[in-house]
Amino acid sequence: MTGRDVMRIIERAGCVQLRQRGSHVIVRCPEGCQTVIPVHRGQDIPTGTLRAIERSLEPCLGKGWLR
Repeated sequence: MTGRDVMRIIERAGCVQLRQRGSHVIVRCPEGCQTVIPVHRGQDIPTGTLRAIERSLEPCLGKGWLR
């Protein structure tokens, strides 16, 4: 799954992009959860990083929101 794919899912869930520095996008959900999404063109996000993103937004978006 690429960073753009994750960004689309997060934006549909109501989270917004706060800022971007290089290829790293910082997003925040309305409930206050915040995380960094690496958006490297054409590269999949490593499994461990994807799990960390999922865990950090889980309190706001619910369990299993990425699946």
